[in-house]
Amino acid sequence: MLELINEKGFINVNDTAELLNVTNMTIRRDLLELEKQGEVVRIHGGAKQKTKDDYIELSHLEKETLNVNGKKHVAKKAAELIEENDTVFIGPGTTTEFIHEYINLDSATIITNSISIFNTFQDKEMFDVVLIGGRLRERTKTFVGYFTSNWIKDIKVQKSFIGTNGIFENNITTADEEEGALQRTIIGNSHQNYIVSDSSKFGVEAFQIICSIDDVTGIITDKKVSKEVEDYYKGKLIN
Repeated sequence: MLELINEKGFINVNDTAELLNVTNMTIRRDLLELEKQGEVVRIHGGAKQKTKDDYIELSHLEKETLNVNGKKHVAKKAAELIEENDTVFIGPGTTTEFIHEYINLDSATIITNSISIFNTFQDKEMFDVVLIGGRLRERTKTFVGYFTSNWIKDIKVQKSFIGTNGIFENNITTADEEEGALQRTIIGNSHQNYIVSDSSKFGVEAFQIICSIDDVTGIITDKKVSKEVEDYYKGKLIN
């Protein structure tokens, strides 16, 4: 299949199944595995050759095992910025999920549209926890859509902590336009807003722009960022 894709640029599931004398289900399964390996990009009805400009969003489960130490370092730095009685928004992400481990406060209000983050805080009696509901985006365990958007636009917070799929030049980016729209709204409704990102996200451009670097208070990252990145984002990095 890789030879066919490299030759033609794309393949169709039905045609490929007939050519290789296997079922459509077999082709779809193999394409899913090739996409996980970063070899192809699945499209409606088939798959295409991957180029350097393609961004593939991993599932929440896949992301959980990546760069865990870096994510915990970033989460600890984020938690240190939360003060007593703050009202904060914590956006979805496998880095922001670790924030709860490092908050040492008597009282704070935590607002999120992520089921995973809600679950990490729900048994901690010192926090008031608010889950903003709506339509569930299963890939990231996040609520999005009309109802979520309507609720989130009326929320005002002291600080927001937003995850990202990629930081490219002056843009913070995400893989999903609905999540991006919600994150833009909360950034506009927050006195201080922080992008929470391990060093692997720099230089990566995902599908949708959330905001400009100029719109954020700081970018919380780990110690593995290159000197080039440090120089480019001087004054914004917190690591």
